[in-house]
Amino acid sequence: MTSTPSEHQLRIIDGALLSAKLIKDASEAAAVLGPLKVTAGLVITILETIRDVKTNKEDWVTLGEHLSNQIKDIHDDLSRCPTAPSTELLLVVNTYEQKLGNILAKVRLTTGRGRFERYLHSRMDKEEIGTLRRDVDTCWKDFMRKITVQVHEAAHRIEEGVKNVETSVDAIGDTSYIAKLVPFPSATGADHNTCLTGTRTEVLDYVRQWVDYQNPTQVCWLTDVAGAGKSTIAKQLSGEWKTEGRLGACFFFNKNHPDTTNKQAFCDTVAAQLANNQPQLVPSIVDGIKAIGPVLSVCPFEEKLEKLVIRPLKDTAVVLVIDAADECEERDRNILLRNLLRSLTQATRLKILITSRPERDITELLGSYRSPTDSLHDVGLKSNQHDIGIFVKHEMEHLVRTGKLTAEEVTQLANRVNCLFILASTACKVIQKSLRPRSRLQDLMDPKRNSLGDINKLYLAILTKACQADQDGQSTDSEAPKEVIEVLQAILAAAAPLSISTIDTLLGSESTGRVVEFLASVLNVRHDGTVVILHPTFREFLEDRRKAGTFHIDTAEAHELMAKGCLATMKRELRLNICRLESSFMRNKDVPDFEERVSKYISGQLQYGCTHWLDHVTKSRERWGEDGGTAVLHFVGGGSPLYWMEVLSALGKVPKILRDLQEVGSWYSEKKLRNKIDDIKQFLIAFLTPISDSIPHIYISSIPFAARKSYIRQEVEDLFPKTMSVLTGCSENWPEPPQEWRGHTGGVSSVAFSPDGRRIASGSLDLTIRLWDTETGQPLREPLRGHTDCIQSVSFSPDGRRIVSGSDDKTIRLWDAETGQSLGEPLRGHTDYIRSVSFSPDGRRIVSGSGDKTIRLWDTETGQSLGGPLRGHTDYVQSVSFSPDGCRIVSGSEDKTIRLWDTETGQPLGEPLRVYTDYVQSVSLSPHGHQIVSGSESAGNRLWDASILQTSEGQSHPNPHLVSTVTSPLENPSSKVSSSQSNDPHSLIHFLRFHPGPHFAPPGFNDCKLSHDGWVSSSDRLLYWVPLNNRHGLQFSHLLTFPTDSHLRSTWIDFSNFCCGTDWTKCRQ
Repeated sequence: MTSTPSEHQLRIIDGALLSAKLIKDASEAAAVLGPLKVTAGLVITILETIRDVKTNKEDWVTLGEHLSNQIKDIHDDLSRCPTAPSTELLLVVNTYEQKLGNILAKVRLTTGRGRFERYLHSRMDKEEIGTLRRDVDTCWKDFMRKITVQVHEAAHRIEEGVKNVETSVDAIGDTSYIAKLVPFPSATGADHNTCLTGTRTEVLDYVRQWVDYQNPTQVCWLTDVAGAGKSTIAKQLSGEWKTEGRLGACFFFNKNHPDTTNKQAFCDTVAAQLANNQPQLVPSIVDGIKAIGPVLSVCPFEEKLEKLVIRPLKDTAVVLVIDAADECEERDRNILLRNLLRSLTQATRLKILITSRPERDITELLGSYRSPTDSLHDVGLKSNQHDIGIFVKHEMEHLVRTGKLTAEEVTQLANRVNCLFILASTACKVIQKSLRPRSRLQDLMDPKRNSLGDINKLYLAILTKACQADQDGQSTDSEAPKEVIEVLQAILAAAAPLSISTIDTLLGSESTGRVVEFLASVLNVRHDGTVVILHPTFREFLEDRRKAGTFHIDTAEAHELMAKGCLATMKRELRLNICRLESSFMRNKDVPDFEERVSKYISGQLQYGCTHWLDHVTKSRERWGEDGGTAVLHFVGGGSPLYWMEVLSALGKVPKILRDLQEVGSWYSEKKLRNKIDDIKQFLIAFLTPISDSIPHIYISSIPFAARKSYIRQEVEDLFPKTMSVLTGCSENWPEPPQEWRGHTGGVSSVAFSPDGRRIASGSLDLTIRLWDTETGQPLREPLRGHTDCIQSVSFSPDGRRIVSGSDDKTIRLWDAETGQSLGEPLRGHTDYIRSVSFSPDGRRIVSGSGDKTIRLWDTETGQSLGGPLRGHTDYVQSVSFSPDGCRIVSGSEDKTIRLWDTETGQPLGEPLRVYTDYVQSVSLSPHGHQIVSGSESAGNRLWDASILQTSEGQSHPNPHLVSTVTSPLENPSSKVSSSQSNDPHSLIHFLRFHPGPHFAPPGFNDCKLSHDGWVSSSDRLLYWVPLNNRHGLQFSHLLTFPTDSHLRSTWIDFSNFCCGTDWTKCRQ
């Protein structure tokens, strides 16, 4: 019988929800309670879902109340703990969260509306709910035991006054510094199992001996193909070394946890573990945190690694374990591994175990450290088949004990499975998840299919079965193959992991739960309810047409599917005032419950769609083509873009979307669509501040000041008549990229285009570097600061991700072109001003020329100088550049010569080319590398034959028809970046108006102030925002200025129809 929810049950749920929300708020405010944030969020979601349960309501309510009480106990004990949570505690919390995730998945299934959900609904009984409770109770009890021990030990040490790092009064202060680290529990390997007793003995013994005995090799690299069991071995050894007190830290890279696929999470996670596992290192780690200071969260990786990890380990014999290095992004893993290898000369007692696939770049770095043990998947080795046998029998033990399989059948399975642990594990999962395990086993053992000898054939068998079976595992459904493919397309194409309900909404289906259930052997539902690929080999299988056959996932088609789903979701769910904000007087961040409103009113699918639809449109363009363009054109018309901007404002995603718009607008051939996309981009750039700061001002501040011929303004102006009217001072069109880009306060000495031509970097005598958008001429973020003297040269890396700069402070700096953060320590070696810097074509080296008359080469990853300085010039080196193949360097000097150098040997090639008449200010090699162009102040431009430098002195060949003017970067320093040599600046002519002012206070508001960031406010209430070019004219509106589009333009506003405050939504008709 289906019971009706009673008022008593609802009161219980409401009380539990209130308690959980208070705990979540507390966890966000206190560092020591940080681990509870995700836990409390999961319990809140579970409780909210239980509201909709129809069957076994009383049992679910009891479980929900029980969970709420448990996290309250955890909160109370963490609050009274005087030290930061140990790694063991964090691992228990992580496991507890996984158990909560299982409960959430089950309770969601009971509220589902689809065919399969109803089937599971009917099978959910008291016993199963009791099992869920017992699972989570086990974790809770484990936590309570460990926290009790930690509290008692800390209290005892404080009382006894033991004078060591962990127990002294100073240690309490140290704890506050350690709490500033942001470790990632997902990187500690909680997802992995340890080795079964009696398995992997050969490789385990080798690695144990490598650590135990006086082996001088500090690195052991364990490498094999995907799915061979490397992570299990790493987890096993980590546990052993932790018990023995040898473990410094472990870090498990994992593509299913995006925050662990780059180097950023490494230092904090490792440093936090070092502090917990090796307490004597705490003072050194704290010293490092203090040395970095308040910029800890944005500190360059190299500096953080040096100060938080390497220095503390200088005289300590510990082991670091780094698992699945191949699952870290290639550029990041190269930086990480190079820096770790370089540090071995400092930390001479450190040993590092690294596991990975044998990727080319990793092999180049670690090849000499490779473990000599036999392959972990070689079928010819008896030890491998033996290990697989033990594993299979262990996994099938329950089925044998319950009589569903015989021991003989399990032995046959073990003998048939090829020597690859992922294959054995997947086969066991397939059988375990089946309602008829013996029948499923017989299918897999069919020799004609060879499913147990090849992981790809096993994947094929799993997918084939999923397409044939309904919830009883028998009947077929003609729609099943399409459903399976579409769900897999969504999971593979997703820019971030998605929940079952979000996938269903984006696909317009109710089949995701069923598909995920039948593919449980290859898909994983995480504790937060999102679905991910269980192992990277399954993704690789699906993307390979030869292996997957009819199940092949065409990535462009998958992105088209997701793009359509995102657009449909936005069309259906976007609306005016989606967060139901009562007033326009506050910034988003000042609304007390703003985050709760975002979660409540902006669904997960809408958040995803608004953030990522442009990604999917871009990646599907080759397939979707003009049909996609029509769909996008339909969306960008009318008021939809403004409603979309509301969500972007709420999520803080406006900067990301600006980059995406630039990408998507570049390949549409339909002019109207290109113009509309460009108009949206211009609108976002012009009103970035009000859009980002306050959702209501997308309408009441941005529309009135938009260019009169803007598509957005023309299409929505009649829809929103109750806004202020800008009578004078509003431009007809969006401004063209300015002839002069103003921002620097000193002379501009060097400029460089990014490889894609979308950005310009400028270096200035004001000690800063600025980045500019080439389309709009607007600065992109704040200036890059770090040099202590004039900047003489800037250059982009070939991939556009980094910038190098050379300065009169005699240093070279690397910068992240996206974030503007300095990368590592300055490169030092020159003894005079740096005049020129440039990247090699592969981005791995930098060449620099200096006033000390030398040229130097640098490794971009390590920051080390490559060899000694290149000597030969007798005066300042003004310009340096690589040849296209990276094998040569050309340099120009004030000694009036040009030289060519061999990058491998550092030796000059041939005799110098002599200009005789003047200093050489600029040099560059032609794309084919056969010619050199040079420029000097009075000798003009010259073209040289580079090949003759190999044998004899070069001859100059002036050719004004082939060579463009090359001007010295310091010939005409100014405080602007100019895109032309025009000397025709607009003159400003002022006429007096005879009207009193000021005119920027709306009726009913007194003491209005115009702040430096453009906000007009009254008593801390935001009234409206004013663009930069209108602020002067708004305050001095008695001046009539020509031309009317100058930055001092007169601005007059009519407030007759102005709706603001609690009436702001009345701006719409």
